[in-house]
Amino acid sequence: MIRTHLARVALLALVILASLPLCRSLLAAEIPPALRGDGELTLYRPVKNERATFHYRDGNGNYDEGVRADIAHIFRCRLTGEAHAIDTGLIEIMDAIEDHFKADEIRLISAYRSPERNILMRRQGRRVAKRSLHMEGRAADIEVPGASRYKLRNFAHALQQGGVGYYRNRSFIHVDTGELRTWGFTPAPARGRVKPAMSYK
Repeated sequence: MIRTHLARVALLALVILASLPLCRSLLAAEIPPALRGDGELTLYRPVKNERATFHYRDGNGNYDEGVRADIAHIFRCRLTGEAHAIDTGLIEIMDAIEDHFKADEIRLISAYRSPERNILMRRQGRRVAKRSLHMEGRAADIEVPGASRYKLRNFAHALQQGGVGYYRNRSFIHVDTGELRTWGFTPAPARGRVKPAMSYK
C-alpha cells in the first residue's frame, strides 16, 4: 500500500512538472468552443482490459492534476508498465472526438510508449518513428465504437490540433499534438497546405 501511494505521488509530481512547459496544451480553448469536449472522458484499454471515466476539467476550465495522473496510469507502457504525463492537448482531442460521435468511450489501441518498447518495435520491423510522440505522452492510436475511420479521421483533422494518421488496413487512427500534418490521406479542403509526414508517429 505504501509503495502504491508513493508511486502515485511520484507520478502526480511528474504530471505537474510536465505541465509547466506545455502552455499550448494548457489552453484548451484552442479547440473551437463548438467542438470542445465536456471535460469528461471514458477510456478503454483493450490490451489491459481496463476502463475508466475521468472528470479531468471543471466548468471553469481548470484541470485536475490528480485525474491527469490517473489518465497517465491507464496510458502506461504495455511493455514496462512505466507511466508518463499525458499532454492535456491530447486529452482534449480525445474528449472532443468522444462527444462529437456521442460515443460511450475511446478505445486506446496504442498509448504511451517507453523508449524500450519503441526500440523493440523498430527492431521488429514495425513502422514507428525513432522519436515517436508516443514516447512523450503526446500521441495515441484510437478507435471509436460505431464511428467509421473515414469520419473519425476527418473530424480529428478538422480540430486542427496536430497530426492525424490513417491506415487503410487497420481499425484505428493516430492523433497527436505535434505539427499539423496528415499521412495515409489528404483532406480535400486542405490539399497542398497540410504537410504529409511520418516523422512523428
